[in-house]
Amino acid sequence: MRNPESDRVAAIVVTYHPNQRLSQLIASVRPQVDALWVVDNSAEIETTKRLHEYEQQSGGAISLILNPHNKGLATAQNQGVVAALDAGYDWVLLMDQDGVPDEDMVSQMLCVARNCQMPERIGFLVPVHCDEGDRPVAEVYIRRGWGLLGRRSLSKPGEIESRTAFAMASGCLIPAKRIREIGPMAEDFFIDYIDYDFSFRIRRAGYRIIVVEAAKLQHQLGERVEGQFLGRTKSYREHNATRRYTIYRNRLRVLFAHGFRFPEFLQFEILSIGKDLLQLLIWEHDKQAKIYAILGGIAAGLRGRGGPRKT
Repeated sequence: MRNPESDRVAAIVVTYHPNQRLSQLIASVRPQVDALWVVDNSAEIETTKRLHEYEQQSGGAISLILNPHNKGLATAQNQGVVAALDAGYDWVLLMDQDGVPDEDMVSQMLCVARNCQMPERIGFLVPVHCDEGDRPVAEVYIRRGWGLLGRRSLSKPGEIESRTAFAMASGCLIPAKRIREIGPMAEDFFIDYIDYDFSFRIRRAGYRIIVVEAAKLQHQLGERVEGQFLGRTKSYREHNATRRYTIYRNRLRVLFAHGFRFPEFLQFEILSIGKDLLQLLIWEHDKQAKIYAILGGIAAGLRGRGGPRKT
């Protein structure tokens, strides 16, 4: 579906050693947007070959940005965003390689944007993240009074939520003018907490994050593994030591930058850290390496360091 001239949308898909799900993503998102940039951080022959095939088959609808090494998620997003803004598009849609949008995801978010009572207050719009059975896989967190955080389930057709505290970048639809005003993604974060930082910069400027119930994104939030403790087996999502480093480093940086302004995020992080450490100590493997990585990430966060983890 092509968009009206005032709603020209460019999609940015960042890839890093993508699996076959990428073909589903491209097939679904291409008809919904006016242009598509794929920014690849893999720097491997097989992935480059596949991407060139997608480009050739698209008839000019797909443009590639092939990085010679992994420059990080934020830098790759910004490369695509700069290309889209330079080309004059009105909206930017950010996509991860593991999310497949419903065929009307973009049009549903644009419909809400067009009919919003205060369109000038839109920071960005986000879909509901679901599994293949249409069950939500990510909580919608909203801000309540007295700096408290709450959960919200959107279940009624046409429902939206504009009190959103923060949101994932995957599937988010951002007005181009908002990026020009707020600035790009924080490149020295490399990966993790980039979208939290962007969410809070949006909110600090007085704009809203709007969740649209009718817009759905089938999102695989990482691979699940199984662990055992006292004869019990549990399925969970696990991060390796390197990711634990960037998570704890960047969460500290976001807390220092925005935690006092948004105390509900401090509440969220205390609960998240407790849950994460409990899972690590009870269920996960490579405990020592991950604990060392967490401590290293905390030290780096306290010093304000960024970039990839040095090994």
